[in-house]
Amino acid sequence: MAAPIYFNGKFYAGELNGVHRVADRLVREVDRLAAASDKKLDLRLLIPKRRQFSPQVNVFKVEEQELGHTQRWEQGILPFVAKDGHLINLANLSPIMHRSKVTLIHDAQFYISPGSYATHFSIGYRILTPIMARSSRAVLTVSEFSREMLGAFGVAKWQKTGVLYNGADHILEAAPDVSVLQKNGLEQGGYAVVFGSTFVYKNVATAFAAFADPQLADVKLVVIGPSAEKLRASGLNPPPNAVFVGKLNDGELRALYQSALCLVYPSRTEGFGLPPLEAMLCDCPAIVAPAGAIPEVCRDAALYADVADIAGWVMLVNSLRQDEALRRAKIEQGRKRAATFTWASAGERLMKLVQSLPERLS
Repeated sequence: MAAPIYFNGKFYAGELNGVHRVADRLVREVDRLAAASDKKLDLRLLIPKRRQFSPQVNVFKVEEQELGHTQRWEQGILPFVAKDGHLINLANLSPIMHRSKVTLIHDAQFYISPGSYATHFSIGYRILTPIMARSSRAVLTVSEFSREMLGAFGVAKWQKTGVLYNGADHILEAAPDVSVLQKNGLEQGGYAVVFGSTFVYKNVATAFAAFADPQLADVKLVVIGPSAEKLRASGLNPPPNAVFVGKLNDGELRALYQSALCLVYPSRTEGFGLPPLEAMLCDCPAIVAPAGAIPEVCRDAALYADVADIAGWVMLVNSLRQDEALRRAKIEQGRKRAATFTWASAGERLMKLVQSLPERLS
């Protein structure tokens, strides 16, 4: 009898952030592929009894875990629950003591930008992640840049790490909800979009400084995520033309992209960089920083400004306002580039790895 393949679903206990959304989508893609495959796998999804959201699967055998929301369960109980099979971990963390596991480590930000995280969080990741990686049968990450960084910081050997690019086409699955435009007084082409964050590496200060320039006074800067109060409390200074829309669902985000002049994405580093691809799929040009995995993901489909070049960001925003041919070219290039990042492809790559696992534990 083939060994069962367990998926660590502890992430369902957390809020639906970027990492958890990726993990959940990969679970659903594996479930979809398993339903269509002639090769039947014993797939088991271990999820917390206390959880923030739930999986939508048909093939997986879902098993609730009483303490599945805790680190104690992940490190101390999970290795015994899954001891007779392989274990797939998709949200950065995995139990050190399990002997046949795959671990997806999304990036190395806790090394590159430790100041963006609480001290105990950063130290914990820096100690535990290399041990988790070295004790894994295979390690995955989301870009060649992240693969190189994990190797450079001694987290995982380059040769042992595979790249599993994220998909971006989820943004096209939700119908655009234009009420977000009406509610916030936004007009077609009259605003740019930025994702607000208090993390230092997100470099939101550069976007705020650019849109404080008088040349962009008549262009609204729509800030997704944290409130103005939270951003100010972290030392950031939003410009007068900033509009704060809070957290958005995919339908609202799609509508926002589709009517925007552009997305501005000034991060100093990214393990992948999903927003530019989402924007491109919605015919929204992206202005990005040439940092981290962003050039790898965007290539020549985006416009580039240095992380600290305020005047450069102002110039490129104005270029998209004034040069319709440039804007059309970037929309076309962006649509083609972003279309290469699909969740179907990500799921197929993960499924190939899952199917390659030995039927019996050694």
